[in-house]
This record gives sequence, structure tokens and C-alpha cells, in this order.
Amino acid sequence: MDWSKAKNILIIALLATNFILIGAIYVEKAEVRSSDEATLRGDTVLLLKEHGIYVEEDMIPEKDQRLPVLFVKYEEGDQSVIASVLENSDIYIEKGAGEEAYRQAADKLILLAGFYRKSMVYQNVIAEEETVTVNYGMEYEGFSVDNSQMIVTFEHGKPVSIIRRWAEPFSMGKNKKQVMPALTALIKFMTEQEAAASEEERDDIFIEEIRLVYWLEGYAESDNVSEDTAVPYWCIHYNGGQLSYIAAYEQ
Repeated sequence: MDWSKAKNILIIALLATNFILIGAIYVEKAEVRSSDEATLRGDTVLLLKEHGIYVEEDMIPEKDQRLPVLFVKYEEGDQSVIASVLENSDIYIEKGAGEEAYRQAADKLILLAGFYRKSMVYQNVIAEEETVTVNYGMEYEGFSVDNSQMIVTFEHGKPVSIIRRWAEPFSMGKNKKQVMPALTALIKFMTEQEAAASEEERDDIFIEEIRLVYWLEGYAESDNVSEDTAVPYWCIHYNGGQLSYIAAYEQ
């Protein structure tokens, strides 16, 4: 056999062997890492349970993320326009009407007032005796901006107010920062709950959802502020609608 060909075959064989070994090592490390992460998740769930906080393990997000900040512009609706829309409205919702009737009526009022935005997301209808509120939030690039909201209120079937606390997103930052794992946020949540509890035994906490959102740390309501920056937070839903926000950037 030609020596040069034999040498090439030997080199290729050695390279192939190295790739196989490297692949095997990577898979082994990945399996160990996965095993360690699964153990950590299980241990965290047990620790929370010992402190009266209950969460389903498969509810906890696993994916590590890097996120930028979100830039927003404050928008305050013209109060004279709101007053005119409400005063001239012939909308009346019959007693006993369902959620969809109120939603459609609120949508119409928002359009008449010029407040419709693509980022606007319908949330829910809340009825308390003769008062009904239709609530809207905002989403941008798949993330909720939780403290930007609009509320349309009806009394005895008639619209009486449109409250607009709105910060419209217009771009994301270029630099992405590491977001703390959901497990870390849950431990911080536990610590905060322990610190806030009085000497009396607090009620058990049942977590219903944990998700990444954007939050305006100091929502501005000054005429001198037109733009602001929203940052990622972990939002924890618990005990039938209560919310807790944990700053998500690694310190």
C-alpha cells in the first residue's frame, strides 16, 4: 500500500476516534447536568413545601434566558375625548348579559376614544354587583408588560369611565443580560413571604403560575416624563389571583 495513503487513512481514523470520544464526554456531561438540574428542581419543590409553599414541578420554567430591557413611551388619553365618548355613548348592557357583551362594548369605546393599539390584550371581565370592569393589558414580542393597563367600567349597564395607565413599547435594548433561574426566584419569593409573615402562622401558599414579564419599576405619571425603561421580572401568581414580582436580572 502507498505509504501516503496509509498515513491519511490513519489520520482520518484518529480524528474520527477523537470526535467519538468528545461526543461521548459531552453526552455524559449533559446527562449529569440534566440529572443535577432535575435533583435541584425536586429539592427546591420539597424545600418550598416545608415552608408552606406548594408548586407543581412541571409548572416551573426550565429554560435559561438572556433578555434586553424594553423601552416604552407613556400615553395619557385626552380626558375631554374620554368624557365626550362616554357622554355620547348609547351603549347599554342588559342585566344578566355575559362577558362577551361587555367585552364588545368596551372594545367599541376604546376604538371611539382612539386608544386601540396592536399591543393591547384583553384580559378579563370582573363583575361586583352592579359594577363591571373590563380589563386590558399589553404584550410585546411575546412578553406581558404587566403594569401597563386599561380599564373600562360599567355601572348598571352603562359605561362610566375609561382609566388608561398605558406605556406603549417601541423597541428592545441591544444588550441582553442573564435572567435568574425560576428556581432562584421561587427561593427569593419564599424568603420574602417568611420575612413579611407576622408571628402568627401564615396561610399556605399555592402557586398557580410563574412567568417572565416586563415591569416598570417606577411607573411615571409626570408630564415631564415621556419615555421609560421596563425590565424583566418573574411574576408569581398564587392563592387565587395574588401576585408577587421578583426582579429577574442576576445581581
